[in-house]
Amino acid sequence: MKTIKNENWKSVIELINKKEKTENINIEFDNEKILWKDAMLLGENGFEIPDKYIDYDDDNIDCSDIPEITEEDIKTGKIKWIYKAEFPIDNEIQNWITQKNIKLNELLPYLLKNFYQTVKLTQKNVAL
Repeated sequence: MKTIKNENWKSVIELINKKEKTENINIEFDNEKILWKDAMLLGENGFEIPDKYIDYDDDNIDCSDIPEITEEDIKTGKIKWIYKAEFPIDNEIQNWITQKNIKLNELLPYLLKNFYQTVKLTQKNVAL
């Protein structure tokens, strides 16, 4: 049986920085705000931080080096739209995907593009 220890988030950051084990630890926040950098470090080490505890300090984030996105960037393909979708998959298909190590994020765009091209070709070549 694993024992779960409750630790303040600052103590957990110290453990991470010292490269010590942080398994079986439950973070306590004590209604304190955590700097976004510390929240990222905790997240990278498997801890989920509720948004209400993260201090993003939006006023002090320097975005001056981020160029504006133009219509040309989208037309030329320099910038691509990424769609995130969630849909249910039954257990049999989920097991097959896992067993075959299928990467859906790579497969689905390929299938969608082929489906689109097939529909276009069918519409062009089929008399209705």
